[in-house]
Amino acid sequence: MALFAQRVFDSFANGSAYAALAVAISMVFRSTGVLNLAQGKLAMLSAYIAVVFAAGPDPAVAFSGWLAPFATPWPIWAAVVGAVAVSAALGALLEVTVIRPMHGDPVPTIGATLGLYLLVAVFVAKHFGGRTRFLGSPFPQEHTDRFDIAGARLWFDTVGLTVTLLAVLGLLALVQRSTKIGMAFRAITSNRDSATLVGIRVERIVMVGWAVAGGLGAVAGGLVAGVINVRPPMMDRLLIFGLAAATLGGLRSPGLALVGGYLFAFAETMMAGYVGFIDSQVTLVWALAVLIVVLAVRPNGLVRRRSPRTGLRT
Repeated sequence: MALFAQRVFDSFANGSAYAALAVAISMVFRSTGVLNLAQGKLAMLSAYIAVVFAAGPDPAVAFSGWLAPFATPWPIWAAVVGAVAVSAALGALLEVTVIRPMHGDPVPTIGATLGLYLLVAVFVAKHFGGRTRFLGSPFPQEHTDRFDIAGARLWFDTVGLTVTLLAVLGLLALVQRSTKIGMAFRAITSNRDSATLVGIRVERIVMVGWAVAGGLGAVAGGLVAGVINVRPPMMDRLLIFGLAAATLGGLRSPGLALVGGYLFAFAETMMAGYVGFIDSQVTLVWALAVLIVVLAVRPNGLVRRRSPRTGLRT
């Protein structure tokens, strides 16, 4: 039981990152009907932005000249918050300049997100040289910074990462349910044409959706960077699991995307722990297999929808 509890605890950090990316993917898909294939690379870029803020005016770090007005490097938590702000602004800018001109046509829009994927990868390789960076965690990481529960160790940084991401996602859900902009976003995801007819500025709300998705990716990238090093492929694996988790909700349910992120992390940890021949590459194949099966058997995911003819849930 102690070993089982330990593996459950170990799945929390990955589950939080998967859930954040899954919700970001769901946010973009709900507002535009298009998968953002660049979400992982944008999250990786956010982690490098956090490194720039945390490093301060260090000539060895790209764009550190922008921080010349600051005499000392930023604390890690402030660097992550700064990266979230920059990434949210970047998400809004990309929606206006790259996505909006596609006029909602899914094929060229998906092609545009693939182009963004490649562009961000080249940008990081050119300005950061593809070198591995270390950001650190905003939460305590000493060997004594842990809880001992039933013989298992739960580290403070794992608790901090999980609670932070859950709090951010909970705040996002509250905003969607309790504010005008949140209700407007829900309206355009339910019926875009009707939302336009009642005076909702759809383009502005979609831009906000991309900004929120960019911020969520930055939260995932910045906090996960405290567990793994910042490097160009750091988010590729997380994106696959995030996409698979979002698919469980039919790509339209952030709640099921959140649950799916933790379920995939739990299954990954248990498979690697109890089945000796399964390694990280095999779990990636398993995640892709689940994604394909869900799309083939139930394209709407696990969420139940009302039939337009009968009104019954299917």
